Amino acid sequence: MQPFELSQLTISSATTDPDLEAMVHVRALVTPDERPVVETLRFNLDTNPALAYFVARIADEPVGCAFIEPWTAIAYGDVAVVPGRRRLGIGSALLAELSGRARGLGKDSIQGEVREADADSRAFLERRGFVQVGAEKALVLELEELDPPEVAPPAGVRIVSRAEEPDRLEEMYGVARQAEQDIPGSTGERTFAEWRAHEIDKPNRRPELTFLALAGDEVVGYAGLQVAGDRAFHGLTATRRDWRGQGVATALKCAEIAAARRAGFRCLLTESEERNEPMRRLNEKLGFVPAPELSMVVMRGPVV
Repeated sequence: MQPFELSQLTISSATTDPDLEAMVHVRALVTPDERPVVETLRFNLDTNPALAYFVARIADEPVGCAFIEPWTAIAYGDVAVVPGRRRLGIGSALLAELSGRARGLGKDSIQGEVREADADSRAFLERRGFVQVGAEKALVLELEELDPPEVAPPAGVRIVSRAEEPDRLEEMYGVARQAEQDIPGSTGERTFAEWRAHEIDKPNRRPELTFLALAGDEVVGYAGLQVAGDRAFHGLTATRRDWRGQGVATALKCAEIAAARRAGFRCLLTESEERNEPMRRLNEKLGFVPAPELSMVVMRGPVV
């Protein structure tokens, strides 16, 4: 790569498909095992007016990207710089851009995640006043040689896909609100529109890969998968408070594992907040093994 002066750096809002393709290019260099697709980025922008994407370029070369969006009392954001262009001021310039947007949203702090194994990125944030406020421990379950587990819900409960019960969104959202309130490190509740955009309408969600636990005619739990190539990712597994500890979450996760195996996915990924002991124990019981190279550290710090 050719040397450059920082004055040659441009940062612009990423709103067009070429801009979003530039973001995908950067993420492919930064996290080749976990990259977005333009369709998903476009969906995120179209369904979240407060979300802002940015792309940094030197001439026509994409060298970094970032995003920022408001959460309850804070802003949530991320900065990524391609490995060959780090320590040159690009990350600082992007963080300053995010900080300006966060201040405009009335927020005085930013929260984001970095890979646990990425000591350089963590040090970058720590030098700017960021501190660790949580951690997401990643786990993986290889599916190719796996015998699908039996789906055995507790008495009085049946497990169905959302394809079979498509009109349960309000009930699912009520269960999700309880679950999100009780997750350690939670920063607040999503609105119904925000929840639906992420859990239901996102392009990588499929109704046949989302499962509901019904007790009689009431939704008492749900869980869904997100598709990522030949892998699938466990999203939120939510159980209504009065049904916890009875095997509902286990049955839902077993249904997801069996469906992913039938669909031909190579592996399942999941993560849980490090203080969420019940979910960590359940994942380990189902055969998931730690994937420290994918685990994340949650960092929060002041706008710059």
